[in-house]
Amino acid sequence: MKQKLIGMALFFLLGTTELQAQDSTQNLLADSANNSPVGERESGVAISNNDDSTMSRYLPRWEVTSNVTLALSRFSGNVSRNLNDDPYLLMVRKITYNPNNRESAWRLGINGFRRKTEDMNGFSTEVTRSSEENWASLVLGREWRRDLGVGFYAFGGFDGRGIWRNNKSVSSQFDGFGGKTEIVTDAKEYGGSFGGFGGIGFKFHERIIVYTESIVYGQMLQTERAFSVNGVRTSLENKRAFSVVPMVPIALFLTVQF
Repeated sequence: MKQKLIGMALFFLLGTTELQAQDSTQNLLADSANNSPVGERESGVAISNNDDSTMSRYLPRWEVTSNVTLALSRFSGNVSRNLNDDPYLLMVRKITYNPNNRESAWRLGINGFRRKTEDMNGFSTEVTRSSEENWASLVLGREWRRDLGVGFYAFGGFDGRGIWRNNKSVSSQFDGFGGKTEIVTDAKEYGGSFGGFGGIGFKFHERIIVYTESIVYGQMLQTERAFSVNGVRTSLENKRAFSVVPMVPIALFLTVQF
């Protein structure tokens, strides 16, 4: 009987000693966890809290812009707007950054269209009148931007632009004896301009921007108009003119960044 009691006492003593050892180990681990950085307590591995801040944010390098207002106008068949109203239909920008991440960009824009019409003789397939209109514009400039917060930014800069226009119409008149008279009207206009621009934009998506801008250009154009009948040419106008071309914000532009 005594031997059984001694055995039971030894069993309880060993069990109590083991529980105390486990409690001491758990307390030691808890104290170590409380004294370690947050990153270590969450994952068991030392992780720097500055990892996100040290990661460089994405900075776009290129932009492609479309003149949405002009594109919709062309799509609907309205080409009455001229190159002074819309210096460019499409534009590409190469974005650069200074040490303070202040944005600037080189910009290259193009605009133009070609339209040709023909009138047929009602009794044959012979063309009695044809007209062809070609316009082109090329813009090269430099742009600087300033962040206004909440997605808005202001911008301004300088542009140089080249312009070329050519309108030509040919009409044929027939007499009753098989003879034909051909009348040609030819008008050309070409030159360049230089000036400043400014506007405001809004970045409503990480890579999508809408903006509008106004411009003031000093413009020099050479105009030539001539009229000919059966190859005999007569000059109607040959002049060079300087003008100041202002444009208020009448177009909306859509930009995608890459």
